[in-house]
Amino acid sequence: MELLRRALLLGCLLPGIWLLRLAPLDPLLTIVPLVQEASQQVPPDAVTPVSGPEWDRFLRDIDAVQQGLANDQRWRKSPEPAPGGAGPSLFYRPEDRPVGALLDKLATTGGTVYLSISRGGEDHRYRVDRRSWTRQDFRPGAGFTGRPSPPDSLQYRFQMAGFGVLLLGVALFALIPSPTRTRGGLAAGEIVLLAAGVLLFAAPIFATGGSVQALTRGLWLTVPCWALAAVAVHLFAKPGQNAPHPLFPPASDPPDAGGTPGRHLPTFLRWGLAMLVVAVGPLVALATVSFRLWNR
Repeated sequence: MELLRRALLLGCLLPGIWLLRLAPLDPLLTIVPLVQEASQQVPPDAVTPVSGPEWDRFLRDIDAVQQGLANDQRWRKSPEPAPGGAGPSLFYRPEDRPVGALLDKLATTGGTVYLSISRGGEDHRYRVDRRSWTRQDFRPGAGFTGRPSPPDSLQYRFQMAGFGVLLLGVALFALIPSPTRTRGGLAAGEIVLLAAGVLLFAAPIFATGGSVQALTRGLWLTVPCWALAAVAVHLFAKPGQNAPHPLFPPASDPPDAGGTPGRHLPTFLRWGLAMLVVAVGPLVALATVSFRLWNR
């Protein structure tokens, strides 16, 4: 039971860390109000007028963010100021309304649309851009280098799922009965091994800025880190010590069969292989799906 408990913990921690920095790199839309100088440089025939309460409320919220007023759109800000804008860009998904209605026009104008809305007798203009990134925007050390950079909740949109998987692993580890509790729980050395394994696994993912990108842009860093992490988690799991019962009970030989008692795999190997699937299988499956969908 103790080996299963440790395998489940690892089987949740590793996928949880992967999800924390899984960057799908789906295109996003940015919008920023134009300062007067930049607005005057836009040809009148390149401007798309918008109107109606939905657009008015949407653009007022963007203006409020630029003015430092608190509203529910502040989390969408880019950390960097937008060139020609009155402040940082705000990021939106293509399906968000009402800006999502501009997708067809963005496709025909090279990815940029200028909007205007009449408010209080004045003409206010905004720039909308379609942003997309590739693996070339990631590198070890610098992490994600694309500009403007979107907020983490949009770039790493599986973060909440990642935290949930991490908490699930901790909960299972705490709730599953274990004989080690009668001996005072985990030893200090075991805690160090677990921490070392998790940190070595996470290091290239966070250093590169993306889970998939750790394998496509930072393999020279990922391979040694993950090799050391594998050693640390193996020493933490201790399959030889924590698997006291055989996973597949050996069949008894007939008295005259002349069988040899050593033909079965040792108990710790059977348990070790089975628990290796529990500990690493979810990560392998998740990484495979990630590569198929988001290897850009």
